[in-house]
Amino acid sequence: MPIIDATHLRTLQRELYSAAGFPEDQAHIVADHLVDANLYGHDSHGVIRTPGYIRAIISGNIKPVRELKIIRETPVSAVIDAERTIGIVVAHKAMQMATDRALEHTIGAIAVHRSSHIGRLGDYPPKAAERNCIGLLMLNGGGRFTAPFGGTSRRLPPNPIAFSAPTPNGPPLMLDITTSMSAGGKVDVYRARGQETPDGWLIDADGNPVNDPNRFKGNGDAVAMLPLGGPQGHKGYGLGMMIDAIAGGLSWAGCSSEQPTRGGSGYIAIAIKIDSFIDLSDYLNEIGRLCDWIKSSRTQPGVDKIYLPGEIEHDTRAKREAEGVFIEDETWDNTIETANELSVSIPDVR
Repeated sequence: MPIIDATHLRTLQRELYSAAGFPEDQAHIVADHLVDANLYGHDSHGVIRTPGYIRAIISGNIKPVRELKIIRETPVSAVIDAERTIGIVVAHKAMQMATDRALEHTIGAIAVHRSSHIGRLGDYPPKAAERNCIGLLMLNGGGRFTAPFGGTSRRLPPNPIAFSAPTPNGPPLMLDITTSMSAGGKVDVYRARGQETPDGWLIDADGNPVNDPNRFKGNGDAVAMLPLGGPQGHKGYGLGMMIDAIAGGLSWAGCSSEQPTRGGSGYIAIAIKIDSFIDLSDYLNEIGRLCDWIKSSRTQPGVDKIYLPGEIEHDTRAKREAEGVFIEDETWDNTIETANELSVSIPDVR
């Protein structure tokens, strides 16, 4: 697998999206989001997505963001029809708008439908936390490939949820999870690397375990993913259902069904102003005490440290910024092909 300096990878991605016709600011938002996903260790939501995004941009299926189409609005909320514009940019703006409203009115909530893929959810709530708010994002999106608890048919998307809260020192706390055993993109990474998926992720129509990631492709019911928790996934299934009800219902996208009202994949970005409830300094004190208390736990054999939510991603980022970003051969070959089509030069790799 090639190893690419993160700065060179970022420059390449920005040039690709600019060459595909995106305004410079939006090209930077998308490129930075994808490279950051790789740096944080979430390769399934990183530059592996670019060849597909670029094809959709060139074909006109994904467009740059012009003026946002707001179809319902109150002082604290809005519903946006994204009109198939680039999802990462719209989600960035939605969290910014939610935080702006929260800082003025205590809470802000922006719901979005008809957006293209919004990438790694964990990128957005910290933007609220950096402005001294609690950040939350829920999505009833991704392919509908998750079986309900006790079932074998594809019925729900991975329905991820991400939270973030500021800390007194260091980066915000951040939790970003799917309510399925994994994001579908992680199966794509296993397939691209010629590896089997872990036990407990996939089942066939008869409930038998599946480890071949190639069998996961397609929209039929031949292979489904288990809800978070695997064979004991009733909690993951229940959480996924409630996210579908909130994100799908409030966004106008429609809840999961054979044909969701407006295609599904709706999301809601929520921000909560902390000092409407408690002085910010007192809140940060409480979070500091919580973190210290958790870190004080004895570790299990073979465990070096207790990680706070989001901390392992920051350790991974520091390592990859120093050593470079690993890109699987298939992704790099597809990237080179895309760059050649757009007459964008390729950086050196190791």
